[in-house]
Amino acid sequence: MTEKEWSIRTSQEAIEMHERYIVQTYRPHKFVYARGRGVWVWNPEGERKMEMLSCYSALGGGHCHRDILQAFVRQARRYWPGSNAFYNDVAPLFAKELVEFCEMAKVLPINTGAEAVERVIKIARKWGYTCKENVGDSLGFERVVDAVETAKTWGRKTKGIPLDTAQIILCDNNFHGRTITVISASSHDKYKRYFGPLTPGFTLIPYGDLAALEKAVTPYTVAFLAEPIQGEGGVVVPPEGYLKGAKRICEKRNVLLVWDEIQTGLGRCGKRFAYQYEDAKPDILILGKFLGGGPGQVSAAVCNEKVASVLEYPEDGSTFQCHPIDCAAALAALRLIQDEGLPERAFELGNYFRAELEKMKSPRIKEIRGRGLLIGVELKHELGGAKPFVTKLIEEGILCNQTREHTIRFAPPLVITRREIDWALKRVKKVLAGP
Repeated sequence: MTEKEWSIRTSQEAIEMHERYIVQTYRPHKFVYARGRGVWVWNPEGERKMEMLSCYSALGGGHCHRDILQAFVRQARRYWPGSNAFYNDVAPLFAKELVEFCEMAKVLPINTGAEAVERVIKIARKWGYTCKENVGDSLGFERVVDAVETAKTWGRKTKGIPLDTAQIILCDNNFHGRTITVISASSHDKYKRYFGPLTPGFTLIPYGDLAALEKAVTPYTVAFLAEPIQGEGGVVVPPEGYLKGAKRICEKRNVLLVWDEIQTGLGRCGKRFAYQYEDAKPDILILGKFLGGGPGQVSAAVCNEKVASVLEYPEDGSTFQCHPIDCAAALAALRLIQDEGLPERAFELGNYFRAELEKMKSPRIKEIRGRGLLIGVELKHELGGAKPFVTKLIEEGILCNQTREHTIRFAPPLVITRREIDWALKRVKKVLAGP
């Protein structure tokens, strides 16, 4: 097949074919990607726009970063995925680099973020049934007395709770993916209305509320799973002390602490991980998006010693787990983050970006939130929503999106320069600084 045969020549042709042949689970804006370099992208007609969404944080290195592209192509020329019945010579290098980068014990590589969340739910539940020490007496709970007998029916020892009783606490307004089990833990009816029966075993509490977390823990609680910043939920930063307080409660009540940093991790928020703003290191860290560098489809559950060996053969697996081409791209991305100081860059440029937005003193803006280069601009609700303003920004050359109804999300590639941010700010001010 020649390049001409698989290339689409016009934006309209791409849109019409997309709507004809692809199930419409998204409502894309009317811009068609045809080429990209760094923070810039072009449509088939050659119109240039700035990337300010980064595929929901997946493009930390921008489009077609040389180092990531070279690693991806180099491995693609060596061999493609083999069976997990055998080892390969790329996945161990990636795993070692990631575990050391995170200062953890082991990693379970997976393809998508939602899959990684699903795996963590499996890890947490099994840990609860086979490893969790019963701390009920010291906390005033009624002791779980039938746990050992229940587990014996499955030929397993247990230190904790009866089988099929595990509970995981999550937060309202969360977003962890759209698989059946993950949407079962969502507070948004639009994600789950027509997909029951849903998976049981989840408790929802208000985000940022430590008292609610303390109250929600029971002898059957195995984990608290949350985002250190709710990205899809409107770029919501929790109150100061929340992350550290959650860690304290989890340690006290012998509950696993899990941070979903699929969108916020790997330098996006001005540190390697957003939880580091409060030194609230988790038992399990969920990563994705930029972990694959852009072309790679890699997510991961990175575990400490407490849970690193909970899953055993044949309890989990995936055909493309440890995919060598994806792992090569991921390894290049991890080295790029460190070699180019992307977390520090995001911290500095993110502070500059938000400060310049604050200087606008726009009567349309209700609040500016975020950390690093994950920024949410919430508009006043009487304006009727952020979507018309997103459309105007796209027309001005800035590819961004709304998150929830009233917030515009900016998440440029971490390699963006101050000069490029100034280019964007000029257009943001034009759209938002009106009467």
